[in-house]
Amino acid sequence: MQATHVDLGKVLLFQPTADQLATATRRAERHNLEIDTTDAVDEISKLLGNPGRGVLVLSNFTSNSRNAARAVRALKGWKRLAVFAVISDEQIDTRTLRQANEQQIELLPTSMPEARVWQKLKEAHETCRAGKRWQVCNRRAHFRLPLTVKAALLGECETIDISEGGVAFLTNQVYHPGAQGRIDIRSLLGDVDSDQRGFAFEVVAVKSVKGGAYKYSVGARFIDLSEDAKARLKDAIELIEPTSEE
Repeated sequence: MQATHVDLGKVLLFQPTADQLATATRRAERHNLEIDTTDAVDEISKLLGNPGRGVLVLSNFTSNSRNAARAVRALKGWKRLAVFAVISDEQIDTRTLRQANEQQIELLPTSMPEARVWQKLKEAHETCRAGKRWQVCNRRAHFRLPLTVKAALLGECETIDISEGGVAFLTNQVYHPGAQGRIDIRSLLGDVDSDQRGFAFEVVAVKSVKGGAYKYSVGARFIDLSEDAKARLKDAIELIEPTSEE
């Protein structure tokens, strides 16, 4: 590899795929990070040098990858190493989230925009370099991108965040968990037919909101989406500028 500045943080990819490596090579330089790779567990600590030098990114969340992270963290002084794992949204369930949180491995769902992935890796490196531990709390299968736009139910509402799996929104309509509806996100999808802007949803959680223009905060998951609808939603989300908010 070419020599890099000593102050650059390192992202060590464990057993990366060709596609993952190609993406990493393009993105790392923009975030003042350098890339290295290894397929061997015993090389991880040698390549990173110390846990504040960079972060470890597992190419998947298999038992082999989890064992690799466990092995390096068992070394003296390596417990605070920041570890991430790339995983498809379809593979994330309650058991997976529990395993990841117990082992303090932050999941990177494939629905997460690349820019946000690298922003997270940069933030994790800076946290560890400062001698602190990167806190991990995986909460959902799909990455939720903060988004505030006008949308329509039976009346007007305002979105809070959105992902390929669901949406959170503010509304004055009364909903209960299990209720179903349809949301028209016109500000996100732009000038397309109204039947193509609408997405069916099922309510998962409802909270009362004090103050402001809306009375309720609703969390919902999308249901019965066609492949075309999923593609439109994914394309639109990728155009949203990521922020540092969660």
